[in-house]
Amino acid sequence: MELTKEIELLNRIFGTVKLTDPQADELFGLAKAYLSDSQHFFDTGKLDDSLEAYSIAWAYLDALLHLELAEIPAEFMHKFTVE
Repeated sequence: MELTKEIELLNRIFGTVKLTDPQADELFGLAKAYLSDSQHFFDTGKLDDSLEAYSIAWAYLDALLHLELAEIPAEFMHKFTVE
C-alpha cells in the first residue's frame, strides 16, 4: 500500500460522495476531517498517525455506504465492503 496514493484516491472518492440523508452531514464531516488529518500527518512525517486517520475516514465512509446514507460512483465501490 502506498499511503500517499491511497490518500489521493480517497480524496477523489470523497469529492464524488452524494449524501442521501441530511442527517449524514455530521458523519461525513467527521470522515472528511479524518482524511484531512491523514494528509497533515503524512506531510509531517507521522506515517502511523496518517494511516490511522486514513483508516478511520475510510471506515466512516464505508459505514455511510452500508447504511445507504451516501452514494459513490460504481467505479469506486470495489474499495469498500458494500456489494
